[in-house]
Amino acid sequence: MGREPATVIVTVRNESGSVEPLLDSLFQGSRSPDEVVIADGGSTDDTVARLRARAAAEPRLRVLLTPGNRSVGRNAAIRAARHELIACTDAGVQVEATWLERILRPFQEEAATDVVAGFYRPIARTAFERAAGVVSAPAPRDVDPNRFLPSTRSIAFRRAAWERAGGFDEALAHNEDTPFALALKAVGCRFVFAADAVVGWSPRGDLGTFYRQHRRFGLGDGESRVQAWFYGTIAVKYGAALVLLLAGVVFRPAWWALALGAALFVVQQGRRGIGRVRPVEALLLVPFLKVVYDAAYLRGYLGGRLGPPASASRGRT
Repeated sequence: MGREPATVIVTVRNESGSVEPLLDSLFQGSRSPDEVVIADGGSTDDTVARLRARAAAEPRLRVLLTPGNRSVGRNAAIRAARHELIACTDAGVQVEATWLERILRPFQEEAATDVVAGFYRPIARTAFERAAGVVSAPAPRDVDPNRFLPSTRSIAFRRAAWERAGGFDEALAHNEDTPFALALKAVGCRFVFAADAVVGWSPRGDLGTFYRQHRRFGLGDGESRVQAWFYGTIAVKYGAALVLLLAGVVFRPAWWALALGAALFVVQQGRRGIGRVRPVEALLLVPFLKVVYDAAYLRGYLGGRLGPPASASRGRT
């Protein structure tokens, strides 16, 4: 089977410092894209000027002006793409040299493939970032390919699959890739997990930005009314801890049960960090950030659920 041409799409906003390194990594990879379509969502820096200068010298690069959120930009880029095979990544990531080759390979190996879920690894400089990376992203060994929901940092799909799923919901400004992945699964798309199709991303470097990022993700899930089982599990876990804490006032063994549960939680979270962070970070920072992560997601989700639901049809293709 011959090599099927592919378009890489990216959405940007105020990425003047990162967009050119991203383009360099794409065009210098082991498989160079046949086309790159970048949708700018309303940059106020010189991102667009840099892109236009690059496009003048690189005919495979096209630049769109698409004011709005990432869903608006992605849908516009896909509609403008010349090829049926679409690979998607984000500004600010570091694309590994083999990423495009590996994320497109399953389409060549099996024509029935609709979606390829690539992977991503944290690029950390500090102890906080290392621990945040453990909490925010699974290790490949922990991934269940049948349940894994790909991020738009690293995903490829056929245009027909995007059309069947209704495109990215433009009513969603937060965590829009989760509803899109769920929609792809709901219409019966065939997924392949490509653990070796990797991009690098930088976790948040301080507690405030870490909390706000995951609160936004939870808000998006609440607005789109997805993943209720996930949030229910979190709520039950911390609700049980609160019940044990209060019950211990009159029934002291409840506090022992709470202490045992807390110890098991620390061990469980610490194991996620084995081989990824230093032991002290795994036992202290990772469990602490997991609690912050859960609290942020829960608060965001409740805020999204208590507000009006995002339209399931507004802005779709």
